[in-house]
Amino acid sequence: MKLTWKIAKWEFTRNFTNKQFLIGLLLTPIIMLLFAGVPQLISKLDKPQQEVFYVIDEISEFGQLVEAATDTNLKFVPYQGEQAELDELVLEEEATGYFILNQAFLKTGQVQVHTAEKKVVFKELQGLLSNLLQGLRVQEIGIKQEQVAYLTSPALLSSVQIGGESNGDQSNRIGVSIALAGIVLFLIFTSGAMLLQSALQEKQDRMAEIILSSVSSDNLMQGKIIGHFLLGISQLVLWLSIGLPAAWYFLDIPIFEMISLGQLPILIFFALTGYLLFAALFVGIGSTMTDMQSASNTQGMVFMLPMLGFIFVGPVISNPNGLAAQIGTFFPLTSPTITILRLGLAEVPTWELVVAAITLLVTTLLVIKAAAKLFRVGMLMYGKSASAAEMWKWMRY
Repeated sequence: MKLTWKIAKWEFTRNFTNKQFLIGLLLTPIIMLLFAGVPQLISKLDKPQQEVFYVIDEISEFGQLVEAATDTNLKFVPYQGEQAELDELVLEEEATGYFILNQAFLKTGQVQVHTAEKKVVFKELQGLLSNLLQGLRVQEIGIKQEQVAYLTSPALLSSVQIGGESNGDQSNRIGVSIALAGIVLFLIFTSGAMLLQSALQEKQDRMAEIILSSVSSDNLMQGKIIGHFLLGISQLVLWLSIGLPAAWYFLDIPIFEMISLGQLPILIFFALTGYLLFAALFVGIGSTMTDMQSASNTQGMVFMLPMLGFIFVGPVISNPNGLAAQIGTFFPLTSPTITILRLGLAEVPTWELVVAAITLLVTTLLVIKAAAKLFRVGMLMYGKSASAAEMWKWMRY
């Protein structure tokens, strides 16, 4: 175990002092901030242009129309002149268009909007005129607005779980689950890619022959996995140390309440075990490749495995305790993310958690054992990438 930690320390130090890693470590939060902030900044700067409509009001309801348009992007201007002059104003782009409110509007509900450009539907304008028409017709038949509101008010449903937790606690639990699921995927993709490339690079440089003359293949593989795991954790610690206080201060998110939940140990177990499963898989596959080109072709297919969990996301959200959710929980390749997601959405039966934990743990140990056999032979094999038959043969030794 002492040799394993020495290798882990060497892997961590070698990558952490790399200039490219440090640049990525600092630039990634800035890039994420730009992706999150720039679209909102653009949406604030690029406000929709106000649309101005002249209104020929023959039914004396212009004031009600203006009042209804207070919080909209529409502006109405009364007009009492000749309609021909309005056509010239619209063509000169003094206004978007004009329309007439008359008795025909009350009877048929039809309004002709005269514009310089052909527009089929003005959704916002249509909504305002529809509300105006309904209100006028209600008044016409003698029904009060209060009575209409009373008759058309919808039923409001809210669920209360007997002996359950409050909505705030449930929201906190969902937040923790989603955050941990994201952390698991982040560690898998970042550390997994570095593990695969690290094993391949040492194989190409013939460093593996020197290292394996002093340590066992198991120690070397375990040290690589631990080292890159610590590397990924260091990235997360740095980013979370910036992001969590910012979320607590600016967004008023109860970070500390979310972190202190009782389910956190279960979530951490599935997160770490899931990481070890895929990390062993990546380093084992990487040792069987012969160059970067063959590794890049295989890397895409291997990296699709952690994405299998997204197949069950829709069914899990709609029915957290359904058959699809149970299959995703018990299947080892999807168990880490789906179990974490289910814990945030509903109460998962204890027996399902136990079965999923045992299945995931046993599968992880088997994959680590198989990856060690692949690693032991693959790191010393040169000239060609191993075929599926050869890898199966190595694992049977």
